[in-house]
Amino acid sequence: MTDSHTSSGRQASQQRYEALSPINQPQVHIRFAGDFEGNAVTWDARLHTLRHEYEQSLLQQTPAPETLRQYIHIHAAQGKLLPITVALNVPLFDEPTILKTLIMIHNYKRLRFGRHEFGQPVSFSG
Repeated sequence: MTDSHTSSGRQASQQRYEALSPINQPQVHIRFAGDFEGNAVTWDARLHTLRHEYEQSLLQQTPAPETLRQYIHIHAAQGKLLPITVALNVPLFDEPTILKTLIMIHNYKRLRFGRHEFGQPVSFSG
């Protein structure tokens, strides 16, 4: 599924994305234009809820972590695409949540390669 979305009332460059999977899910795949380290890039983003991360660890029969923290993980470039994984403590990724996530990525000035955790730890095991 491929859809292109924009939201009126905000800067279009920060709001335009291409949905590569259905939205309104605990995991979505989107692409959008942005900047990284002073260069124009196309972000290839996998957005996950923390609950989805927890449930995936249970399915993989690995010890589930006691707590999880929100994170942004920027992976090595793949051609013209810059893969990024974002895990947030939200129920699902609907359009408003996706748009807020894009704004967060666009406005985050210290993005670097690797995994960057933030926020309070969240527990799903109890």
